Amino acid sequence: MKIKNSVLPAILAGLMTSGAAFATPTDGASPMHTNPGAEAGTQGAGSEVRFTGEITDVSCEVTAASKNQSVDLGKWAKSYFESRTETTQTPFTISVKNCPQSVANVAVLFDGDKDSGDNTLLKTTGGATGVGIKLYESDRATPVAIGSISKAVSVTSGTGKDGSYANLNFFADYKSDGAAIAVGAANATSNFVMVYN
Repeated sequence: MKIKNSVLPAILAGLMTSGAAFATPTDGASPMHTNPGAEAGTQGAGSEVRFTGEITDVSCEVTAASKNQSVDLGKWAKSYFESRTETTQTPFTISVKNCPQSVANVAVLFDGDKDSGDNTLLKTTGGATGVGIKLYESDRATPVAIGSISKAVSVTSGTGKDGSYANLNFFADYKSDGAAIAVGAANATSNFVMVYN
């Protein structure tokens, strides 16, 4: 049985129309405002990322003693790490005051360069290798990993000059990261932000 010439174009046109329904292009120009040019490589379809957030007035005041403080972890012999992996813990405190009534709990997010051998430790600079700085909660047993939020502490109501306040207590020490120990200064800096809820 022969198919008439007039029928075949109609069938093909139907197939083409059906295929187009599965790949309908988006009308209009590209929403991008930057064209890196051909040297950057071939550009293809992407999507979008939506950022949300809010600016609020919910915060306490970090006390002067808590800002830019230095914590002395002491001097330790290289041979000490032949029998132990951590040094004696040293306490430090971050305090806030003048907390508004809307703030019930306060925590700390510590940030900084992570040790290459153990990413839970703060990387040291100054010459010493094989050790990083370990942070602990006030119980001296629960670690606070770099880039993680500490346990929240309740705000204490107050009516004095410092208003409502909270003291967040931590401990720090040197900890071996498993690499060979080399002598030298072992300093580090951790930036921190307060987290309120």
